[in-house]
Amino acid sequence: MAKPDRKPLKAERFVATVAYDGTDYAGWQVQRTGHSVEAEIEARLSRILQTDIDVHGSGRTDAGVHSVGQRFHFDAFWPHPAKHLLLAFNSSEPKGMLITDLRRAPGDFHCRFSATGKRYRYEIYEGWPSPFEARYCHDTRKRRLDVKAMARAARMLLGKHDFTAFGGMHGQGMEGENPVKDLRRLSVRRRGPRITVVTEASGYLYKMVRRLVGGLIRVGEGKLPPERLAAYRDERVITAEVPTAPARGLFMEKVFYSARRPGRR
Repeated sequence: MAKPDRKPLKAERFVATVAYDGTDYAGWQVQRTGHSVEAEIEARLSRILQTDIDVHGSGRTDAGVHSVGQRFHFDAFWPHPAKHLLLAFNSSEPKGMLITDLRRAPGDFHCRFSATGKRYRYEIYEGWPSPFEARYCHDTRKRRLDVKAMARAARMLLGKHDFTAFGGMHGQGMEGENPVKDLRRLSVRRRGPRITVVTEASGYLYKMVRRLVGGLIRVGEGKLPPERLAAYRDERVITAEVPTAPARGLFMEKVFYSARRPGRR
């Protein structure tokens, strides 16, 4: 007697939001040296789903950069509510990493290519932060920054421009990347000894956020006039006078998508 044909297991697309402490990771992307966030997520999901899982992030974060809103998607067969997969992931050695949202998504949704913008936050501390904060901010030791000058410089950088000057030194990581980005927000706010820089844009070049912050810090220290920072942008000059701020103060905060939100739970 012939056996009835079995229907193949159909994979679905899932999209997740992950928060992580980037201190001990070698960045988001899988690489030969160092343990990456992407590799850790793939390993955990593969153990739970008992098959090899490939994840696709909304973008890369460098070694030491943190996240509260990184997004990624993957395809898998999971015939249960998505929240059960979220619980299974967070129950498996969740040190320094937590999935905060997981849901089913349309098959054509892509975390990177469907994104319309991103928000990052950078934390600066004037003076000496406590041991419980030092991993999550850039400290200026005893230097006090001129926040008004930094805010003025930030306003001059807004708009749709070629941001080559704020990409990686020597063009590192910029091959094939369109340097024209729409910088929609760049704000500088003080609260006591803590200074927070928030930026939103259509996208970012490699190291662009950290170099924007590094330039603003130079302005705050009085080493660059606000107008000079905008001039570097317009000249498209990559210079060491605009340093790259340390990774530990940077947080990937949110990825924006169109009104068509990804999926159901």
